[in-house]
Amino acid sequence: MLKNILRAFLVLDLIVINAVVWHLFTRPQTTVSGDFQENQFQSPTTETVDVCGTDCQNQIDLKLKAYDKRIENLEESQGITPAPTAKPVYLQKPASRTKIRSVQYVTIPGTGSTMANIWQDISGTDFYFDPGDYPGLAEIYFEASMKLYNGNGMANIRLFDVTHGIGVQGSEVSTNSQIEAISVSGRVSFWAGRNLIRVQAKSLTADTTIYSYGRLKVVTEN
Repeated sequence: MLKNILRAFLVLDLIVINAVVWHLFTRPQTTVSGDFQENQFQSPTTETVDVCGTDCQNQIDLKLKAYDKRIENLEESQGITPAPTAKPVYLQKPASRTKIRSVQYVTIPGTGSTMANIWQDISGTDFYFDPGDYPGLAEIYFEASMKLYNGNGMANIRLFDVTHGIGVQGSEVSTNSQIEAISVSGRVSFWAGRNLIRVQAKSLTADTTIYSYGRLKVVTEN
């Protein structure tokens, strides 16, 4: 920007100088004859002079180059650098990939029943489970086929983490029906690693809780 302004002023200055010189050289001149008494004027003679020939143009070019050099030195001394030309960057949108949802079932062995009103182990139901064996693990549910023998009260079944000595979070299911049916828990949360798991049951009254079989519903997304 600064360079363009200075060049414009220089060119304007040279134009003004050339105009003045041209006017001086091309001004009409009137010559009076030796015999003044005749009172006659000679016809004016006009001559066009090329006031800026090749040498003049060369001098102008040299001055312009000198001004350009001075401007570049001034910009460098002030730390001014030309702004780089911005180039558009086009980002490619990654192709969307739909994950495939899969369901696997892990059968839990053993059956049993209890009339106790506190959690009791159902023998023969021990199994090991490791969430890390299922890449893309999304959800796990516990499904238990169960009933309350006389339908008097409430039957409860859950999974118990023997390795850590705690009930498996979200695994408890219940029923008050005399008709055997599958009860499905909410989402089950297992601790990481390979843990020993077993089924436990209890009854909230003097009726009998009957557990026939169970399984884990494992949902993955890959």
